Amino acid sequence: MQEEIKIEFQNTDETVLEYEEITQRLDRLDEKVEFVRAEVAQRTGRKIGRDVGILYGILAVLALTLLFLILTRYFSFPF
Repeated sequence: MQEEIKIEFQNTDETVLEYEEITQRLDRLDEKVEFVRAEVAQRTGRKIGRDVGILYGILAVLALTLLFLILTRYFSFPF
């Protein structure tokens, strides 16, 4: 009914060396991928930090302007 699939492994030095070479190549690729991910995350963090800093700056200017206007109205300075 069903065909049986037989897998035979050869335990030779060549297959072990090929396996080690493949794992080394995969490790190098994994390091490169991690490096790129870290760079992208760092750039994204810098962009978000810049945007938050701009918003805080705008809020600070608005608060100071509002404070200045309130104080000039309260003390009736002729500005």
